[in-house]
Amino acid sequence: MEQIIQNPKAELKKSRVEEALAARRRKKILRWSGGGLIVILFIGIIFWYATRPQAPLPGVFYANQGQDHVALDHQDTYNSNPPTSGPHYLSPANWGVYDYESNDKIFIHNLEHGGIWISYKPSVSKDVVAELKSFVDSFSGSKLIMAPRSANDADVAVAAWTRLYKFNISDGHLSDQQKKDLETFYVRLKNHGPENVPDAMKGVDPKSVR
Repeated sequence: MEQIIQNPKAELKKSRVEEALAARRRKKILRWSGGGLIVILFIGIIFWYATRPQAPLPGVFYANQGQDHVALDHQDTYNSNPPTSGPHYLSPANWGVYDYESNDKIFIHNLEHGGIWISYKPSVSKDVVAELKSFVDSFSGSKLIMAPRSANDADVAVAAWTRLYKFNISDGHLSDQQKKDLETFYVRLKNHGPENVPDAMKGVDPKSVR
């Protein structure tokens, strides 16, 4: 015996409500599954970034010799050449490229602020100086100091707080590997000093405190 639908309109309305609810459930499932995929992707990116192989950090570590402020003529013995930490002048130098030598104690303060100090023997070629300056310019001079230094025992020395990378020039130019190492050193050690101060913080002109 066939079932007689007592209220066709009510049944139709009920069916439409059920379809609407089912559609909402499907949208919610899709929304949550999409959000879940984004979260999984985000976690995957973080994991990849944290575990990806990194190029070896150039240079040598030197023990921290402290952060005392001293006069420029104060006699100190440092554990690296050039120094990477230790007693220094009370003010850092303004960031930038200098074409004259300065007292190490001023630039050590720049290292304390997370800067990178590039020094070179005055005897290196103009091409090498130009290549180093081009490197500084490529990063807009951010936390970078560059100047000649007669006391260097290598053609080029790149210092950060407690780390030093030195190399000699073989053919009048920086090699591709030296350029790569220089960039790696800068990118990974910029702002790794004990005092991370803004780039815009003013320093002194080294000539003014000679």
